[in-house]
Amino acid sequence: MVRSLFIGLAIFLSCRSVHHPPQLVAHHAPPVPPKIDLRIERRGISLDVMVATLRDTTSPQHRFVFGIDSIVALLQLRGRSNFDTTLYLALINGTTGFREKLDSISTEGTAYWSNPLGLAIDTLQCVIRFSTLARKQYEVRLDTVLSLPVDSMPPFITVTPFIDAQTDSSVTFALLAQRNRGTGEDYHPTSERFRVEIFDERGSLRFASNAGMNYLQEVSSVEPRRRGELKRYTFEWPGTDNEGVPLPPGRYTAVLSIVAKPYPYTARIAFDWKGKAR
Repeated sequence: MVRSLFIGLAIFLSCRSVHHPPQLVAHHAPPVPPKIDLRIERRGISLDVMVATLRDTTSPQHRFVFGIDSIVALLQLRGRSNFDTTLYLALINGTTGFREKLDSISTEGTAYWSNPLGLAIDTLQCVIRFSTLARKQYEVRLDTVLSLPVDSMPPFITVTPFIDAQTDSSVTFALLAQRNRGTGEDYHPTSERFRVEIFDERGSLRFASNAGMNYLQEVSSVEPRRRGELKRYTFEWPGTDNEGVPLPPGRYTAVLSIVAKPYPYTARIAFDWKGKAR
């Protein structure tokens, strides 16, 4: 269904030469202007894209909406030369009926980017690409830089990451949490309290402390519980991936999270790993 509020405008692009995957016929502006809802949330970005048109099987607009095979969004941080992430939108098809030139059809795509590396961003640009069953490709570029909002209220808890100790066989990570506001809205949804994820330089997840774990479904308060109090969360990483294979030497990023709702408290820290001593 068509949403009541949409952020962003459908932008038609003038024709110019761009690179596209082989065997695709490149077109810029799609036959039907999309409606774009790009929402900047506390810990990520939600994106909804919808195209709708009159049910008319003889029209190119109908063939485009009916034939959409995929919608991909490319997100680019300001000042970077390459796209930082690619979102593949889940597609939902809709119709108001089957009467020619009276009812309408639609295709909607939705996706969420959780920003797993905690990249510091204050602006964002987006390119949305449509591919069809007819092997045609269309593109909409949001040329206007979208400013991300700054929260007027501090988070309930602020966190600071540390490396407590590092040896040839392990790294002990720590997250210092300080309560800024009282409890009441944040909570642990399960018995998992603290999560550590290790990413390599390509952004691939190599280790997660919750992999293969089973947690009790229980709701509990997040510590520290009183304003101004501190709590230190720690975890010793054994220097391996989730299969127990030692990771090779290199530059890695640890994402440390207090597992909480409505959102986790997360920080990241980069570190050099020399590998386990042989």
